[in-house]
Amino acid sequence: MVRMKRASALILGLAVLGSLAWVATPMVLIRPFGAQTPRGLAVSYSMRSHGAPLTLSLLILGLAAAIVLRPRLASWKGRVLAGGAVTLLAACAFLSRQDYFEWMFRPLPHPGFLDADQAKDVADEDLVLGIEVGSEAHAYPVRAMAYHHVVNDVVGGEPIVATY
Repeated sequence: MVRMKRASALILGLAVLGSLAWVATPMVLIRPFGAQTPRGLAVSYSMRSHGAPLTLSLLILGLAAAIVLRPRLASWKGRVLAGGAVTLLAACAFLSRQDYFEWMFRPLPHPGFLDADQAKDVADEDLVLGIEVGSEAHAYPVRAMAYHHVVNDVVGGEPIVATY
């Protein structure tokens, strides 16, 4: 009985550590405002592409271990720890299915445009990012881009993504 309790606790703990490491590593390696290496990005994207099935499997494994462990836990503290571990596993399974980088940088999906002489929020000395496709040109104020970082737009009939 003691062996079963230890084995279940070990499985639950390893599932939590593995799941946390799998979800946190891309968060650390992909730094929007820091230097990134091609190897770090490749590892991060690979981990993110395999994260959803892996974290779901670890959640199921951890849940099974917690179910086996629950009747063997005498104190409420142990049950709270086991419940917290399962909650962490569920949070990792949720996060692995999210694009948490977009939580930081929300693309501006439908930008509005004015003629340059009508734009009142852009001073003459403000920096803008500009693009011209054919006879159509758009400018994106850097001050506005500093929050969104991404603008989805169509210029001259061509879909573009402007980033800053």
